Amino acid sequence: MDPIRSILLSLARIAEEARLRLHANRAALRARGETPTRTEAFSYDVQATLCLITAITAADLPANFRLYDTTLSRDPLKAAAQLREVSSAYDHSGPIEAAHEAARLAYKAAFAEPLTAQEQHYVDLLVDLPAARRDKIFEVAEERARYLPE
Repeated sequence: MDPIRSILLSLARIAEEARLRLHANRAALRARGETPTRTEAFSYDVQATLCLITAITAADLPANFRLYDTTLSRDPLKAAAQLREVSSAYDHSGPIEAAHEAARLAYKAAFAEPLTAQEQHYVDLLVDLPAARRDKIFEVAEERARYLPE
């Protein structure tokens, strides 16, 4: 494979992984009942896509440029979408969510039962705090929980 094809496929694979990671993060937030916001994953997705489009534009590809069975469009945006499809079709790394599936199911199972009166009291106390204080409390609680014997 010539260097242009390998570079474009590599950039397309990275852009597709960034897009999948962004959507996986947003789905995880929605599953926890939180509102998705723009995070570093969003910035990374945008940058990876821009790199891919810039590389396609800079490569000045001929009109009949082919990757596998796909002739790339002359429009850089359409070509980027085509490259993402081609790269994901030949990528065998598996779904991005697979590594986190067990943790997601354990998290979901732990909070499936209704809250007790004591837990509801904690919720009421935490609701009155500013978001930064709540985050700090959760951080300290998670840190202490790591060192508890099981």
